[in-house]
Amino acid sequence: MRLSTPRLRILHFDWRSSATRDFIALFGGATLASLLAHLYGLGPRLAQLGQRYVDSVLDDIIFIVFVAFLLSIGLTIFSYRRYRELAGGTEARTIKGDLRDLARHDPLTGLPNGRLFDEKLDLCVGLATDTHQVAVLMLGIDGLKRIKDTHGRAAVDKAICEFATRLADILRKDGLLARIGGDEFGIVLPNISSHEDPANLARRIVASAADSFAIETGSAELSLGIGIAIAPIDGVTPHELVRRAERALYRAQGDGRSRVRFFEPDMDMRVERRINIERELRSAIASDIIALYYQPVVSLVSNRIVGFEALARWENRTLGHIPPDVFIPIAEETGLINALGDQLFRRACFDATAWPEAFSLAFNISPVQLRDSALGERIISILEQTGFSPRRLEIEITESAFVERNGAATTVIDDLRQAGVRIALDDFGTGYATLSQLLSFRLDKIKIDRSFVSHLDESTDSRVIVRAILGLAKEFGLTTTAEGIEDERQLAYLASNGCTEGQGYLFSGPVPAAGIPVLLDREACDGPVPDNGARRLDA
Repeated sequence: MRLSTPRLRILHFDWRSSATRDFIALFGGATLASLLAHLYGLGPRLAQLGQRYVDSVLDDIIFIVFVAFLLSIGLTIFSYRRYRELAGGTEARTIKGDLRDLARHDPLTGLPNGRLFDEKLDLCVGLATDTHQVAVLMLGIDGLKRIKDTHGRAAVDKAICEFATRLADILRKDGLLARIGGDEFGIVLPNISSHEDPANLARRIVASAADSFAIETGSAELSLGIGIAIAPIDGVTPHELVRRAERALYRAQGDGRSRVRFFEPDMDMRVERRINIERELRSAIASDIIALYYQPVVSLVSNRIVGFEALARWENRTLGHIPPDVFIPIAEETGLINALGDQLFRRACFDATAWPEAFSLAFNISPVQLRDSALGERIISILEQTGFSPRRLEIEITESAFVERNGAATTVIDDLRQAGVRIALDDFGTGYATLSQLLSFRLDKIKIDRSFVSHLDESTDSRVIVRAILGLAKEFGLTTTAEGIEDERQLAYLASNGCTEGQGYLFSGPVPAAGIPVLLDREACDGPVPDNGARRLDA
């Protein structure tokens, strides 16, 4: 018959408890004392003494001595056990303290981590007043990826440690510097009297970061953005302050290298809009509802349309018109650009199969897409699926991608060129590409940026630059397309200086695929360039 649970508990001894060990120590001591008394014949001797001095006070003394002897042995064992426990407890508390300390500090720099940062901020915000404000500075480092790619991970760690040391030397004693993440630091600055306190600190930090960082294989440069929020003006909780300082940091990084921005109320609106755009963009890609429009490319030699450039257009029911220079960067940042690019390219190829075979299709590729070495294979696969000839395709890459050329980009371009696809350099003249890069990179076309074309009428510098680009392209045997042609004087200057193709509202704005047959019919009747310079093909 099995014992019930209560009886089991009564019969059970917890050998790990202090009380159990103490009981065993006392019991063992008493047993040992009894055994020693038996071995040395203390019992009979004590009995004889008891008989002889039964009426004597000595009986009491002997009894007391015997009891004291037993107790001394037990207490000795008990004391030793308690000493071991106390010593072990002190060591355990020391280890626990060390673990708690490690859990609140960054292992690389030794700085406080996000946990200790939150604790300090919570304490300071609770004491913040209108006269004793608290500043939160969020710092984001730019350039670590470049260091990693060039010098390795160890160089990144060394640069981060040196950066942390410089910040610690600048920060006043009552401030807290913490490493929040891989490339993000946070500063709590209590007891400030005005915005000048954090602003001066931020300027010193930017100046300190401007000096190169010594690494084992040479030196490296970093830039950073700094976002600042103030309590209680910008928030009365740590979460509010950090969130708004991060939004100011996001704005600072978007403004350029090594910028400092204080939080402003409209930043919340901007971030909320961006969040909404990202959410709607995911839905739009899933539903395949982002539209394609096509702008004609006109030969300035034959005065006829020779192809179309595909341009993405997005109208959202709640957000309205969202231009490509807004949603394309978001697609790049969120990793949606490959899905969006493949989706639009497939639809453009299907649309282009309905055009006359002499017409080409120009399609833009993002610099982020070019980092995917499988892009070329996907483009060729889509061409095969849609039946569109690769010799009618023209892939446009920007000068920024041209400068950031890496192994993946080279693989993509080589795959496309071998398949017969032509490569065009878009927005040429915006300041990235160099002549040496042109010599090392095989191109078929240069597109002159509209910023130069739009100033041809009033700017001598623009005319000189455009003429130089056209001469350069001629020497390399490249086709040239001028973007943004809007009047006949611009057209005349470009044609007289050897430009081979043009795009712009003088000819036509972008039209949907359904509007291309109508546009071609009008070209057959009137030609692509209106006689009075006022009527467009898509009018």
